[in-house]
Amino acid sequence: MLEWIKNNHTILQILISFATLGIWIFYAQILLAQHRRTRRPKILINQTRGRSLHSRFLVSNMSLESVHIEVILVGLHNDDDETWYLVSDWEPTRDDNCADTNDYGTFQGPLAAGSSLDIGDIKGLISQRHAEERDQENHTSNASIVTKDGIACSAFEIMVVGVYSSEKGVIGASRTFDIDKYGHVHPRDAETGQCRSRNERRRMQELHRRYL
Repeated sequence: MLEWIKNNHTILQILISFATLGIWIFYAQILLAQHRRTRRPKILINQTRGRSLHSRFLVSNMSLESVHIEVILVGLHNDDDETWYLVSDWEPTRDDNCADTNDYGTFQGPLAAGSSLDIGDIKGLISQRHAEERDQENHTSNASIVTKDGIACSAFEIMVVGVYSSEKGVIGASRTFDIDKYGHVHPRDAETGQCRSRNERRRMQELHRRYL
């Protein structure tokens, strides 16, 4: 055995070098993946204060750095119909003094790491936006989606679009909530979806261009 090792020590050294290189590449890939994961932006959209149309929604920034919120959109889904509303510059009504709009009456702006933004309740957001659009001359929205007493849709989606320092273009997250026949609101998925795939980013960018 020793004689064989002595005769083939050059080949063994090459094999050992390649094995060592492979191990270093493996650990480098792990470290790089961890670094990318920690640098990725992460936005959460959570429902609080009950499961009704008056439940409030929080947008939380779980990234390492601040996220600049560009727009916040709400999409109402009813069968095959889909109607989107821009709610970024919504001003709270008199009976809603908890929404975290800034001094300019908007949700747009930087959201610090670890901070949350109260955007209000879905019924208030949509009802006000619908009333504003209804007064416009060229209003073409489906009036049957929003009623005086509530929201006549089967589900709605909240989408947050922003800018993050380490990411090219816009970043975002969305979460869909279902409304049952009793008017109870429940999140469809267990966690907020981060818009990272090509199709998700294309859809987000199209909505962003439409409402920016």
